[in-house]
Amino acid sequence: MRLKPLLYVVHCVDTEGPLEETLEATFERLRKERKIDLPPSLLTLKALQNKEIDLGGSENEIAEYLSPSRLAYLSTWQAVEDMILKATDHKYRLDHSGSDGSLYTYSWFIIDVVGYKDNPRRKAIGFHTVWDQYQHILKDRFFNDVFGWHFHTVPPTHNALHYNTCWTNNDFHEQVLSRKIIERKWFPFLFRSGGVIERNDLNYWLERFIPFDYSNQNNKFSQFSPGCQSDWRHSPTQWGAYHPSFYDYRRPGQMKRSIFRCLDVKTPGCVLDDHEVKNAFHQARETGVAVLAYTNHDRRDIRPEIEYAWNLINSISKDFPDVEWQYTNALDAAKNYLNIEENSKLSIELEYQDELLTIHSNQPLFTNDLFLAIKEKGDIYYRDNVTIESETSWSYYSPRWSSIESIGVGAVTSCGQSVCKVLTF
Repeated sequence: MRLKPLLYVVHCVDTEGPLEETLEATFERLRKERKIDLPPSLLTLKALQNKEIDLGGSENEIAEYLSPSRLAYLSTWQAVEDMILKATDHKYRLDHSGSDGSLYTYSWFIIDVVGYKDNPRRKAIGFHTVWDQYQHILKDRFFNDVFGWHFHTVPPTHNALHYNTCWTNNDFHEQVLSRKIIERKWFPFLFRSGGVIERNDLNYWLERFIPFDYSNQNNKFSQFSPGCQSDWRHSPTQWGAYHPSFYDYRRPGQMKRSIFRCLDVKTPGCVLDDHEVKNAFHQARETGVAVLAYTNHDRRDIRPEIEYAWNLINSISKDFPDVEWQYTNALDAAKNYLNIEENSKLSIELEYQDELLTIHSNQPLFTNDLFLAIKEKGDIYYRDNVTIESETSWSYYSPRWSSIESIGVGAVTSCGQSVCKVLTF
């Protein structure tokens, strides 16, 4: 039982590793994303940063968009590691703790950058590349942090700078998770969509496997428009979660999965500001609980944005002395906000006999489905479907048993317990 209203504060890091951007690439991005076409030069960049070029009223926006801090990309893994080690130091976490003394906590949403033929910004390409680096970086300093899954669905152009709104024109996301199960014995219970892009096909897919999604970026000042890539129009703007509709992921409905709201820190768009933080405290006071979630990327130093968010929350909290605020990870915040009770420890068993695979769990799963990962000879990975025998048992038959090297199962409960089991032939 809560003695005081409680605001959970969650920092979701889109964890993608190092990134490079040349001067020419910066101006190319300016042209594509802001429709401002100017010849690339350092002098022009400085003039834009100093608001010295007439842009018809968008001078402030572009100055922020091109500010030196936003262009200070970390281009090597060593630079990323040095920054993360400082941001996860115990003293740094303690210096930016919640009102209850809770240490600063991160939720690391890890990406696999795969399926690309063109990689002009030198992103960290490869299955497990970012995952393995962060296993090394965060060793012995994880505290109450948690790992989630972040993914940009691969566009038909296979260009790492292009976005895709469709999750059914390729299966790279399923290859990634198949490898995560078989090769790293991990399956996600938390998700953030790349570019916060969702459509109904992703909505249906997530409903089968992953209970908690921190991708809703709607706010009062959002500029989502018809046809835009990231479309969260009509989605709830309360600080917490909603169950989406089967027919429109943006509207509340009867699906089981939960979508939480999560805004950017110090960006020109869906940004965390004093208005939003005050709303979070008001909601916690009125309802007893709220989840204030914000996000940034590890391709720049995350500490200035942490300090901005912490100072904003700490300052506004003084107007709400009756509300306690606590740093926690995205999983614990979801369970506490939704009043989900912890189940007994999840376990699954695989039994192979007479060319039939039978899978048993000791309790029901999130939506009575599980992720079946297959590895065939020739380094081929894919997901396949099981038949549902009961709420705790499933079967699988393959006509290609002689080609299969491994089968893995990823399973998640409604409270976010995740377990993997792998059978090697």
